[in-house]
Amino acid sequence: MQHDRPPLADDAFSATAGVRSQAFDAQAMPHVNDVFRAAARMVGDRTRAEDIAQEVFLQAWKSFHRFEAGTNCKAWLFKILFHCVSHHRRHWFRWVVKSEAEDSIETTLTYSPPVSDRLTDEEILGAMDRLPADYRSVILLVDVEEFSYKEVAEILSIPIGTVMSRLSRGRKALRESLADAARSYGVLKAKKEGSGS
Repeated sequence: MQHDRPPLADDAFSATAGVRSQAFDAQAMPHVNDVFRAAARMVGDRTRAEDIAQEVFLQAWKSFHRFEAGTNCKAWLFKILFHCVSHHRRHWFRWVVKSEAEDSIETTLTYSPPVSDRLTDEEILGAMDRLPADYRSVILLVDVEEFSYKEVAEILSIPIGTVMSRLSRGRKALRESLADAARSYGVLKAKKEGSGS
């Protein structure tokens, strides 16, 4: 004996699915580029970032019924993003560390950067990449994605005080790293001489 849903139930199910789809498209999909860009900064690999971004939106779609309307959907997606990245890092953390170390050695041995009168985007991003992951995550969320401290605390599941501490330490380490790069180009020395110091 075959049990089919009555036509009325099918119509109600379709209507509910349609409303959910429209809400998801309106609230979550505008953040696709933000999630991908952050994933790429976090993992340093475009292919893996694409996979992670797809996983974020798949998980978001599956659990969209738990999203509270009127709250920050981008923050909710970033919480899922950090969970996905953490899950993936458990599987390939050793490979990433080895790969970065090999790239660093190869770059150091074979490349001598030209002297510049200002820092490039690549140098700034490189300095960000050299930060410890905890500091880099907070700087990415606060300074790049412009989330509030409270939102960052919720995304990373850490206290607000920890967010502020990591942000302060991360910014300090970033400034020191960039100052070293500027000194290597003579930028800071030239500025000091020009100011009479």
